Amino acid sequence: MALSAPAYAQESVGVDGSTATTPADTAEASGVSADIIVTAQRRAQSVNSVPMSITAIGGDDLIARGINSTADLVRMVPGLTFTQSQVSTPVYSLRGVGFYDSTLSASPAVSVYVDEVPLPFAILTAGASLDISRVEVLKGPQGTLYGQNATGGAINYISAKPSDMREAGIDATLGRFGAYDIAGFVSAPVTGTLGIRVAAKTEQGGVWQRNYLRDDSLGASRRFTGRAIAVWEPVDGLVVTANVNGWRDRSDVQAPQLLGHTSYNPAGAYPYVLAVPLAPEDARASNWTDSLPMRRDDDFYQASVRVDYALNADIKLTSISSWLRFTTDATQDMDATQYRQLDSNTPGTIRSFYQELRLVGDSGPARWIVGANYGREAAYEQQILDTYDLSSNVIIPGLPILSRSGVYTDQRIGTYAGYANLEYDLSEQLTAQAGIRYTRNIREFEGCGYDADGTTHLSFNILTTLFTGAPPINAIGPGSCLTFSPEFQPSLIEDRLSQDNVSWRGGLTYTFPNRAIIYANISQGWKAGGFPTVPASSFVGFEAATQESLLAYEAGVKLPLADRAVQLNASVFYYDYNDKQVRGRILDPIFGLLERLVNVPESHVLGAEASVSINPGNGLTANIAGTWLKAEIDTFSGYNGVGIDADWSGSPMPFTPEWQGMADVDYRWSLNGEWDATVGASVNVNSTSSSTFGDPDILSINARTLVDLRAGIESADRKLRLQLWGRNIFNSYYWHTTFQADSVWRMAGKPATYGISLGWRY
Repeated sequence: MALSAPAYAQESVGVDGSTATTPADTAEASGVSADIIVTAQRRAQSVNSVPMSITAIGGDDLIARGINSTADLVRMVPGLTFTQSQVSTPVYSLRGVGFYDSTLSASPAVSVYVDEVPLPFAILTAGASLDISRVEVLKGPQGTLYGQNATGGAINYISAKPSDMREAGIDATLGRFGAYDIAGFVSAPVTGTLGIRVAAKTEQGGVWQRNYLRDDSLGASRRFTGRAIAVWEPVDGLVVTANVNGWRDRSDVQAPQLLGHTSYNPAGAYPYVLAVPLAPEDARASNWTDSLPMRRDDDFYQASVRVDYALNADIKLTSISSWLRFTTDATQDMDATQYRQLDSNTPGTIRSFYQELRLVGDSGPARWIVGANYGREAAYEQQILDTYDLSSNVIIPGLPILSRSGVYTDQRIGTYAGYANLEYDLSEQLTAQAGIRYTRNIREFEGCGYDADGTTHLSFNILTTLFTGAPPINAIGPGSCLTFSPEFQPSLIEDRLSQDNVSWRGGLTYTFPNRAIIYANISQGWKAGGFPTVPASSFVGFEAATQESLLAYEAGVKLPLADRAVQLNASVFYYDYNDKQVRGRILDPIFGLLERLVNVPESHVLGAEASVSINPGNGLTANIAGTWLKAEIDTFSGYNGVGIDADWSGSPMPFTPEWQGMADVDYRWSLNGEWDATVGASVNVNSTSSSTFGDPDILSINARTLVDLRAGIESADRKLRLQLWGRNIFNSYYWHTTFQADSVWRMAGKPATYGISLGWRY
């Protein structure tokens, strides 16, 4: 599926993947479905000529439809789901392939890039959508074309670059709950060989949550994002692109909604906790600890340099270097009550360096890529848990075992990879493609649960004596590690995970004279294993999940119809999934059910997608798309999210709706010679799913149908536009995730919002 805005702009793509926009009235007037030009295969192609499932959305469409983050893309990309973990780390899945984990250093199954520079962890993606020319969403295993292995797919943002003309623009939005954002850019040539583009955005306000037990509110945004890009072309064939960007987030953290009391230790549950009433079915209604700040304190800074050098007319050398640093210190309520069952503070730091070198060539009927990359990440994370009111708090009479405990992990990850890809024209109509990638990943880990308040160690001295019959070999003091080693001695846990793999891809594409294509691909993808950050009382809780693999089969067609006024794309696919990584549960002898990473030995996904883009040439454009998935566990036994130990063969995969669909219609007409009017509507549909195996009702995620409307006017030269909009206009109550601990809760989606937007271009 390709969503485009032919009345706004067509895109031309430079040698480095950069874009410039030019008017596209010709495409609209002719009734031709204008193609977005993408660089998914490292060269400029129409999205409808790329032999894979890909969704491409232009920058103007993102603005018009209020797509402000990667999480918002689910409204326009069928098959993509967003889940917010219990500590606000985002989780993205494509076609049922994702990795639900709240650990900062969790390697995602869906990789996110900005200008082909990887953001190695999902929490780093908050500022990726600033001043975007387009976004490309590639579905299925990736690795032979992009910098990271990924079993689910890749999301690549292409930022707007400076052109040879002076440009400027502002977009401002005012919405319900007092939310507002202002974004702007300035772009200009400095010399005949140097251009600079600077963009910034601020998002403020929007207190949309309210406490249903006291006079309190939550939900304000306090976020600033900025980017400066310089493009230098000192000589013919050499392009140097420098990018400095960052963001600061002081926003409120969303509070959960209480669904039930599910005490770890019913005999030890506090009556005042059990008396807390459940949340009403209202997206705005929530509850949290009064003394908890419920706010983020996040900072992200990145610098990258890309060098493109044409060795000759057919071969180009590209180097990409990137450095980034991220710090976070967030507080969350993870019990949905005003008491301290499970309140959390999660400070952490990420540092990353990335380097890629590749050669891209065009040799007659062959187009080839050879490259290598290296990544080095360091991630330090803490979870400080306030559990004074937890039902399992007192095990030894008169001595609280947990009042304020902590978990810390320190991980070092090194990744080395080499890859190659070849497209070869067997004839004028038939093209073969083959790719291969070797990856070696080494992850070093140390971590433990520790005494965060200077008192918890007293209980663990007694527990060690009970387990071993003797006091600890080394006396446990304030601030000490409390996680038990295999010898039942509290200690620092250290481990190392070394893994390598070979991913590959092969396919055939037949192109008809009318530019229709039919294709068939088979690919093998991998995702590295890792260690969790969890409140582990035993070394077992810190054991790594090993790497997962996915063997994907896909066949599809891309058909231009009705003299190219209609574009029909469809595909069917089957994924053979091995060792899928999930955040499961173990039964801890002290604290009951605790989280840990586990591997699901065998599972599969059977699915189909279809999309239709219509542009009859009378100002009307329409895009309709849908995804059907049957994603099931084939072999796995263990605990699910509500503590049932069973064989889950045949269970649907968590966080995977069977049906997803979207429709978007836009109509434009001339009011006079100077102004055009526009109206549009979008519909997004998801069927039910679950956050765990077996689909228990209390952890289900409901079906939803969200409807957005927009209407506005725009100057004929496309330099000024005014839009009124409404999102989720029927105020549908839905949620992204559910979670069970000492209580069970859900994270609700936003209620109906509405507002006005103004855009200006120079």
